[in-house]
Amino acid sequence: MLAAGIGLFRASVSASGSIGPGPGKVSPRAAYSQGKALTFRELVCDTCPLRQDDLDQDRARSLTASLEAAYEGGETGSPDDAAVQVLCAGTDDCQLKMELVHYFLTRRYKL
Repeated sequence: MLAAGIGLFRASVSASGSIGPGPGKVSPRAAYSQGKALTFRELVCDTCPLRQDDLDQDRARSLTASLEAAYEGGETGSPDDAAVQVLCAGTDDCQLKMELVHYFLTRRYKL
């Protein structure tokens, strides 16, 4: 999913259609921690689109597909398309948030 150079984040989208490594230099540990915090603050909580019990490997796979599609301006047709849009609500750093959550999900659930 993500490029092998996970330590360097650039704003470009890779040719494979997956989310690119993102802007700036962020260590893998920091990217994982930030992605985890965003996931459980904005996507998975009592008032969020998903409950903690809903997040498993299959749901993480669906979320990453929706993140990739949203990053490129498309949709997958799954209910998770709407869920990932909360990352972009009223913010300018939408792409960075999507990249960090994508990084966390792919590492945590070994996607």
